[in-house]
Amino acid sequence: MGSDWLSASTSDTLGLAAASQSAESTRAQNAQYAIAVASSALSDGNYDKAIKAFKTAAAFDPNNTTAYNYLGKLYLSQSNTDEAIKAYKQLVSIQSNLSTKDTSSSAPTLEEATISLGNAYLQAKQYDQSEKQFKAAAKLAPKDPVPVYTLGQLYLTQGRLDESLTQLQQAKTLSPKDGNVYYALGSVYNAQGNYLDAALALQTSIQLKPDFPDANYELGVAYNGLNYTEGVQEQQTILNSSDYTLASQLSAITKPQIVGFDETNSRTTFFTSLLGPGTPVWMFDTSLITPNSSKLVTTTIQFSKDMDYDSVTNVLNWSISRGNNSESGYYNNTLPISSSDAVLPPTPESVTYDSSTGEAFVSFRLKQNSSGNAKIDPKHLVFTFYGEDAYGQTMDLTANSIDGYASDPFGSIDTIA
Repeated sequence: MGSDWLSASTSDTLGLAAASQSAESTRAQNAQYAIAVASSALSDGNYDKAIKAFKTAAAFDPNNTTAYNYLGKLYLSQSNTDEAIKAYKQLVSIQSNLSTKDTSSSAPTLEEATISLGNAYLQAKQYDQSEKQFKAAAKLAPKDPVPVYTLGQLYLTQGRLDESLTQLQQAKTLSPKDGNVYYALGSVYNAQGNYLDAALALQTSIQLKPDFPDANYELGVAYNGLNYTEGVQEQQTILNSSDYTLASQLSAITKPQIVGFDETNSRTTFFTSLLGPGTPVWMFDTSLITPNSSKLVTTTIQFSKDMDYDSVTNVLNWSISRGNNSESGYYNNTLPISSSDAVLPPTPESVTYDSSTGEAFVSFRLKQNSSGNAKIDPKHLVFTFYGEDAYGQTMDLTANSIDGYASDPFGSIDTIA
């Protein structure tokens, strides 16, 4: 009887094992069917249905890496970071366990799963947890630049600039031809105020990755820090046609400058470039031949960007002075002011502004003296503006003055004589 029992027991055990294997096979098949349903839903753009199907697949097969990987991606695309983190944590758990690890070519590696989890934490702004995952990924694959690059970006976001620079320099060593790495380096250098190294890194970034508006923006920031106006304008022009948002942001942070005179404008009646010391005031208008007469004259000044209308038209933001340095040249070529020199107003009488062209029309009054022989030196008459642009940026004080002598705008310091 004992042997009969043993025989029957053995038979039952084998039968249960077979039944278990059959049930596992059925669950696996159901999981694969759910994956197929999810794939079809993804093709149709029905992401909610895809999520439901992937969750079904995971329920039938708790170690299905495909289900958790796509659940994480879909949840992140919907900014549902909590569910994305749960999915990727499960994926990391599966791939870090030898008994459950999926080694098929289609399955994400443990490093890839860890990076995905780190990105989910990063999107959730859980920076400490994100840092932990990327450090773990860097240990898993020391030669992969992605974890160290992302750590560099994470530290930059947190303002940990020295740590960011260390990570990004390591990423550059691992991936010396990656334009993204040089862009990130340039961003860090800009944040540190190291504009020269920033410009060099960002120039390399754009060489490696020409269509890169973010790098154009950061390069504009670097050039602005270096007071390289031509370079800023070049990046501004590129962004104006490639990324309106970044173009607006660059314009908002760069200080406005005076570009020069527009003596081709029909409203210009005071010309500065041709006439020098000893010019009779009546040459600007024959009515000024009459002693003690006066005449309102206008010069047209071009700005580098859109200016604040009220600021430009406020005459107290302007000054008119005689050149008194090497940049502006010297009024009357350093000869002393005589009784025949015309009296100059310290500020304009009126200013108007055309926002469509970025030009200011600065009007001031020329006066003839009682003898009718008043003279002026138009080439060395300095116009200076201290206001702000349409974004609230104050003038670049290295380029807020202009006269006919100078080929380029210059700073306001020491211009008043």
